[in-house]
Amino acid sequence: MKIKKIKILKNKVVVSLDNDEKLELDKEIYTNFYLYEGKELSKKEYNEIKENNNVSALLRYALRIRSKAIYSEYQLREKLYKKEVSKKEVDQVIKILTQYNLVDDEAFTCDYVEYYNSLNYGKNKILNKLSEKGIFKDKLEKIKFPVTLERKKAQNVYLRLLKKYERYNFSQKKEHLYNAYINMGFDCDIALEMVDRVKEDDSKDEIKKLEKDYEKVYSRYSKKYQKKELRQKVLQSLLQKGYKMNDVLKVLERKMK
Repeated sequence: MKIKKIKILKNKVVVSLDNDEKLELDKEIYTNFYLYEGKELSKKEYNEIKENNNVSALLRYALRIRSKAIYSEYQLREKLYKKEVSKKEVDQVIKILTQYNLVDDEAFTCDYVEYYNSLNYGKNKILNKLSEKGIFKDKLEKIKFPVTLERKKAQNVYLRLLKKYERYNFSQKKEHLYNAYINMGFDCDIALEMVDRVKEDDSKDEIKKLEKDYEKVYSRYSKKYQKKELRQKVLQSLLQKGYKMNDVLKVLERKMK
């Protein structure tokens, strides 16, 4: 194929071929291949021009999105593949970015772990998040989470969580606290250790919560049940909420004469 016309614009060069195809090239690509009107292009040279031009455009795109956020190699590859380019072209771009430390999974992982440790997340959540971002298992297994650090992070959020669940009775409070630690990514032994720190509420305070729950439960079941059946439903519901049997029976004795 032959170059029919070359039009140099501000940001690109448009090369028209005699088969009516138009190539929009970076100026650097245009210069590197020494193109001129009337030049015959072999199939090999034509493919090289296309590939180099794709890589150049892809690199510009990668640099643009990389300037706005940090990505793992996997994440960046996924974004580049959406441009419908070949693996070879993506590999070339990743190689260039790696040479300039713009793709570095080791640094990415270290920064990520440090950041989420500062937010007091447990190791399991951090590892799951890294896995979602394309950090592979062999690299995840090398990350160290000392027990002392995990315990310190758990302690850092203890009072906040305790305050969050203070309206619940003793049993519910422990359950919510345990689930909160598990959801934050802590191992069950750390979660249990934190839960064991919860002190049982003053008996008067626990009874007040029991009586408050009693009113809610009674109001709900009294619309459908009566007498013995009502008492049984209320009893079961309050026990399921974690209240002690003796305390529940005392409240029922006073309230359901």
